[in-house]
Amino acid sequence: MAVRVWVPRGAAGDLAGGARDVLDGVESVAAVDRLEVVGFRPTATDIRVDLEAEVALAAGADESTLESGFGVIEASIDM
Repeated sequence: MAVRVWVPRGAAGDLAGGARDVLDGVESVAAVDRLEVVGFRPTATDIRVDLEAEVALAAGADESTLESGFGVIEASIDM
C-alpha cells in the first residue's frame, strides 16, 4: 500500500520510526509488517512522508478508515 503521513518534527528516532508511530496510532491498523520511506517533504511544523507499507487492517477497515486516522494524509491500497 502507498501511504502519505504527517510526522511531527522532533519525533524520536528517524523518519521510518516516526511514520511507524503514526500508523501504529491509527485505530484501524492492526499491525505494521513492513515500511519503507520512498520520499519526504519538510514543512514548517511537520514532515510529509511517503511510504510503501505492508499493513494489516482491523476487521471491516478499508482505505477510507485508514485515511481518517490522525496523521494520515492519503492511502492507496493495492489489491
